[in-house]
Amino acid sequence: MWKTIAREPLVHFVLLGAVLFAVDVVRDKSPVAPAASAPIAIDRRIALPADKSAMTESARRRLGRMPTRVEVDAEIDRWIDEEILFREALARGLERDDPMIHERIASRMSYVLAESAVVPEPTDVQLRAWFDAHRDRYSVPERIDFTHVFVAGGDTKRADELAAQLAAGTSPDTLGDLFSGGRKYRGRKLADLAEAFGPQFVDGLAVQPPNSWVRRTSRHGIHLVRIDRVDAAREADFETARLEVRREWIEEQRRIASEAAFRQLRERWTIEGR
Repeated sequence: MWKTIAREPLVHFVLLGAVLFAVDVVRDKSPVAPAASAPIAIDRRIALPADKSAMTESARRRLGRMPTRVEVDAEIDRWIDEEILFREALARGLERDDPMIHERIASRMSYVLAESAVVPEPTDVQLRAWFDAHRDRYSVPERIDFTHVFVAGGDTKRADELAAQLAAGTSPDTLGDLFSGGRKYRGRKLADLAEAFGPQFVDGLAVQPPNSWVRRTSRHGIHLVRIDRVDAAREADFETARLEVRREWIEEQRRIASEAAFRQLRERWTIEGR
């Protein structure tokens, strides 16, 4: 029974109300209360939303079925309780006492500024100018598919034995030691492979004849590598990248507008003690 009661949202609201009351008592008894924590005037009128379908949906998700009229009324009471506690907490400046709440509210305000920015639909000229300025982003790098048999510990004799088995047609799936990245790599860029295995491993990898086994050394050990496929690099093409260009252009314009809105917002505030 106690577990059921503990899960009730109304119980949480009552407990939070008790915490707020206790905070009030402690602050009232303090010799000197910080000016930043002094209660501020709040509007004590709460207007219920005209459309209460969101509350009905909240009750439905919680109950797992459509709520009755009584249960919807209870959900409305929960909403009212939460709104009261939220406003009372703000009036007491409790959000300033919790760095996580402070950061979350500030982050939400930053999001509001960004989403409020009105960005017009870009012209073809604007998109092409953006594409030309960031052409490298939209080029397609060379990608490689390969299979490898891993030999841990740098055991060259064992590597020679495995290479002979591969040359005789033995499946690589049953050979070698376990490797954390697996046996098959698909669609990998040389730069990423160099970071994962080291530059010595990728040296000449792109020009290695397909279906041939070549011994390669990495920072992990010895690898017997077979090239399965090489997709050549492709130059950037505006029409192919148009949708991505448009998305990035709009994101950049929204960022610029958001920063301008924040500068205007900051001009309304006076910073002291800096």
